[in-house]
Amino acid sequence: MSWGKQLDMFPDHKIKWERPTTEPPQLFDVILSDPPWCYDGRTFLNKVAHETGAASDHYPTMTPEELKEMPIQHLCAENCIHYMWTTGPQLDISIQVLQAWGFKFKTVAFVWDKQVTNPGYYTMSSVEYCIVGTKGAIPKPRGSRNERQFLSRRRTRHSAKPKEFIERISRMHPEQTKLEIFSRKAHTDWFCWGHDAYGPGAVTIPRLETKDVPEEVQNVLYPLPF
Repeated sequence: MSWGKQLDMFPDHKIKWERPTTEPPQLFDVILSDPPWCYDGRTFLNKVAHETGAASDHYPTMTPEELKEMPIQHLCAENCIHYMWTTGPQLDISIQVLQAWGFKFKTVAFVWDKQVTNPGYYTMSSVEYCIVGTKGAIPKPRGSRNERQFLSRRRTRHSAKPKEFIERISRMHPEQTKLEIFSRKAHTDWFCWGHDAYGPGAVTIPRLETKDVPEEVQNVLYPLPF
């Protein structure tokens, strides 16, 4: 496959896409997300809002309201499980977003010790959390059930997660259709969508005909017409 188009998805950002040789499935059993959390008011679509947080130095961020409006529920199979990366200050908001997408919060699936501490309001912060929610039942057949929750790996580039986590999820759900949104790179046996998604397997997902989704949200999630 040749590299796809560079699209003006955002005013000042180019996104690389690669068309798949086969169409992605209409619905997914497993979804992994690493939302671009907004910590002080800048929005994903806002051209002028000011932000001092580190995340905005690397990619556009989104407010909780913008995240909740994304039509993720239209991508879910009847039985679907969602893994979502978050931080301590965003835990309550993350659960709200998860619920807005049609999932029931269950537990913290993974804890990542980044081996680097940051000043916090209460204690020195050094971990990120991956929470999990379900829509319906856990998709079957299930795979590995002895994956560890905790991993200590030194952080690398901003927002990049250790590959061990997606490998663990893949072992837990080996036969399911899997989608990562807000992906930083492609992964074997996963469909990946994101601002920095690239490499073999980095694909867009089909535009879904949904009546109640604002056009600007459709354009964010589905920038390529199929």
